Amino acid sequence: MSAQSVNEQVLSRATSTEADLADTLIVEQKRLVQREKRKVVFLQVLLVAVTIAVWELLVRIGLLREFWIGEPSKVATFIVRTIQDGTLLRDTWVTTEETILGVLGGFTLGAIAGLLIWWSRTLENVLDPVMVALNSLPKIALTPIFLLWFGVGLWMKVALTFSTVFLVAFLTAAASLRALDRELLDLTSALGGSRWQVFRNVVVPSSMPWLFSAMKLSIGFGLTGAVVGEFVAANAGLGYLLLYGAQIYEMSLVWAGIAALLVISILMYWAVAVLERKILHWRDN
Repeated sequence: MSAQSVNEQVLSRATSTEADLADTLIVEQKRLVQREKRKVVFLQVLLVAVTIAVWELLVRIGLLREFWIGEPSKVATFIVRTIQDGTLLRDTWVTTEETILGVLGGFTLGAIAGLLIWWSRTLENVLDPVMVALNSLPKIALTPIFLLWFGVGLWMKVALTFSTVFLVAFLTAAASLRALDRELLDLTSALGGSRWQVFRNVVVPSSMPWLFSAMKLSIGFGLTGAVVGEFVAANAGLGYLLLYGAQIYEMSLVWAGIAALLVISILMYWAVAVLERKILHWRDN
């Protein structure tokens, strides 16, 4: 066997060994990541369980008054009963519908408007301070206007949610434009890319992580707008349920509404996270 053949075999074995080692390290890393995720979930569940158990205990031994803070076991019983009779599900759906319509409409139009100012620096200079000023305005101050325009029904709450989320999306999209990689923009232009190609292939993809972060924040803003609108004028919805429970001093009703809002926000956040992983899969890779 020639020396060259021996060297080739040694090199082949070394390469194979390195590949096997790399695969082993990847598998081990994935296993550690999965273990850490399970640990985090366990600790989160444990934290919630301990908090509820301590709350129940303090109420039962009299250190906390049920009248002011409620009792977890009675709250759970009340939630089951209101789910069975359909009351909680009806009010949950009303608030969910208002939130989804307002968030989708406001975020979509706000993000598009924020990205389009990339085409005109003058337009950006004109609109940016106006939007910042509007964003600092308490949105509840717009409620009388929306009441006059849309009445006390669904679209008043949608409009209030829309106005809140639109500004968040617009300002986030505008901020993402200022963080663009200038060298990448110049390189794309130097390679013959048109303005539209630069916008489509560089500006929009670079802004997506910013927009998904803003979308997650918009869930909370959207729910706030819907609930505030229901506080002002409504005969259904979780905001109406919370206000009614406080008026009759029924803390179980109040906590049932809060629990439903938490479920809505968690499910919406999860949906956005799933969509983010599918669209921005290249970032993980």
